[in-house]
Amino acid sequence: MWRRSFTYLMVFSWAFMASAENAPLMNARSELLSGNYDTAIMLGEDMGTAEGLSLAAETLSAKVMLGYVDDPKDSAKRARKLAAKALKLDGSSREAHVQFALAYGFETQSSSPFRAWRKKLPQKTLSAIETVRAKYPDEPRGEALLGAWHLGIIRKAGAKRGAKMFEASEEAGMRHYELAIDQSPNDIVILSNYTATLLAIDAARHHEKAKRLLLHIFETPSSNAIDQDVKSRMLQFKPHLEDPKTLMMLAEQLLDGERVNDLPPESE
Repeated sequence: MWRRSFTYLMVFSWAFMASAENAPLMNARSELLSGNYDTAIMLGEDMGTAEGLSLAAETLSAKVMLGYVDDPKDSAKRARKLAAKALKLDGSSREAHVQFALAYGFETQSSSPFRAWRKKLPQKTLSAIETVRAKYPDEPRGEALLGAWHLGIIRKAGAKRGAKMFEASEEAGMRHYELAIDQSPNDIVILSNYTATLLAIDAARHHEKAKRLLLHIFETPSSNAIDQDVKSRMLQFKPHLEDPKTLMMLAEQLLDGERVNDLPPESE
């Protein structure tokens, strides 16, 4: 009997210690999901672990995406460096790989064409994305990231130059985004980025598809503060569903990381 009691005590002790070790990460994740972005970044960095640094990178990228930063390029670069540190600590971390690729994508998107070309950002971003897809084929964000890579290049360089310089295509971008949506049909972030990019490329040609995607976004419940903030920004499109020109302008503002008027409670 005493052996059984001792075993139960040991199991309980190990469970308690594991819970205590995870408490800082849980606290940081709670702050992120509650919309306290700067607190989440601080807590994640203070942890100094692969999990904490990945969460800090994720939060910074969320702020870039939402237009909550003054300099999207610098914030994306910082997020990329945090994810790189996480990968040095744990090269098998799925989240670190995803956040590294995501931050590289935002850095490329927010850089000038000359800087992107000089630093080979599109190539480096693609390499990071392909690593995610190879390691984690069940990860919908891998497909979404590849879709964003193709469409982002077409948006910035045009169809002919994008195909010639990077072998990027609108068709491939849409195909990979559709694969991501098949895997995660109610992911507000994936849906919103896909919609905005289609509108920014050609709002008139993609009008009907973008409108269907927007209606789906409006009807999808938000599960956390990031979803809610993304959805709130997409709701700006709602009064202009039949106005491709305005939809295109709003999409470009979103993708270029233009700072929104109503910032979250904390500032960077």
